[in-house]
Amino acid sequence: MSGIDIKIQQQAGRTQVTISGVVDESVDLASLKGLTGHLEFNLKDVRRFNSAGVRVWIDVLRELDEKCQLSFVECPATVIDQLNMINGFLASGAVRSFYGVMICEHCDTEVDHLFDTKECRELDRLEPVNCDKCKRKMDLDADEDQYLLFMREPTRIH
Repeated sequence: MSGIDIKIQQQAGRTQVTISGVVDESVDLASLKGLTGHLEFNLKDVRRFNSAGVRVWIDVLRELDEKCQLSFVECPATVIDQLNMINGFLASGAVRSFYGVMICEHCDTEVDHLFDTKECRELDRLEPVNCDKCKRKMDLDADEDQYLLFMREPTRIH
């Protein structure tokens, strides 16, 4: 039995695909294979990928990429990490928004902050985030240059 949940909904000229859970060797992505048109994947609740799950994921996205326009929203750090390491991880799809784990060194607050890819690309860095508790500037809990590689050096297949 697969450790993921897939919800597919039609919304305003596109198909919203929401995936949550763990993408591993038991993953069944067959429900995605018949989709066409503009697909928007919400990956907010994907907790992790293992190597077998990555292979299945890439194979399905390559098939979809031939007949669909792919975009990805609310990509968590686990997705960004894979995207930065694996060529073709999101086929030729575009990341529209992503999360970054932000840390406040002053009061030890940690939050997952949602970033707009277009805004970050225009700034060529993450937009500033202030802590809700102490109002001071927060820092990404990773090397920002490495984390944003997907914006500067896309790992898309062509």
